Amino acid sequence: MESTSMRLGRRQIRRGPEQWRELLDRFDHSGQTQEQFCAEQGLGLSTFGRWRKRLRWQKVKSPKGPSDALFVELERAMPAPSVQRWDVELELGDGLCLRLRRAGC
Repeated sequence: MESTSMRLGRRQIRRGPEQWRELLDRFDHSGQTQEQFCAEQGLGLSTFGRWRKRLRWQKVKSPKGPSDALFVELERAMPAPSVQRWDVELELGDGLCLRLRRAGC
């Protein structure tokens, strides 16, 4: 349900999260810049940006399916040849480094 209010002689439409999701989906498929889309739809650019950020954060916080998962399980297509030794290092920032090693058998 939409409620309206007057602001500086302009009619302001209040939208809920579902309406903003639909608008953001249309924007994603429009090929327009944010400025063009907002001008065409009569949206405030800062309001558009706030809702875009808010809904993107909610999506990251609560994944709903495999495509939204934060981690994806990887599988090998073919069996790996016998490996004698391997080293993996991940630089995590702030001077942190994760090292994984397998010594020769």
